Amino acid sequence: MGDLIEYGKNAKLDTKDKKILEVISTNARLSVADISRKTNIQRDSVLYRINKMQKQKAIRFFHTVLNPSILGYEIYSFVNFVLHNLTEQKEKTFLSFLKTNPNIVYVAKTTGKWDITTSIAAKNLKHFDEIITQIRMKFSDIIKEYDTASIIEEHKYDYMVDLIK
Repeated sequence: MGDLIEYGKNAKLDTKDKKILEVISTNARLSVADISRKTNIQRDSVLYRINKMQKQKAIRFFHTVLNPSILGYEIYSFVNFVLHNLTEQKEKTFLSFLKTNPNIVYVAKTTGKWDITTSIAAKNLKHFDEIITQIRMKFSDIIKEYDTASIIEEHKYDYMVDLIK
């Protein structure tokens, strides 16, 4: 999977597209026929519009949102990094390491105080410490500072459909 967010030409979406997105944002497993029934949009039109939105990259991908604690990952934390002494190659190596570690489930380059934001899922505190220690030891030459924030409770997970005008 390449970059998750791509910049470029804005997709032109209308009220029918929004209806479709509202339905699939709550259950992406619905068949085209079910989406058609729920939106009162013809089946062929639903299929055409979903394909169009994927081609325009308005829809990035369909996925399941897992519950880490139920799957045995009692620690789910954001870890933010401030980097220094950075070269293009060092940044590429660091990002590659983060992206290939199975316990690091989210990686983003950010603005502001933190250069990189990640999310880590770990079985327990010891496992979390092992992951952080491995990162810090392997990249001690470029990590200036880091901070962690464990997720205790989620209050919103938004699919952004309401942002479509």
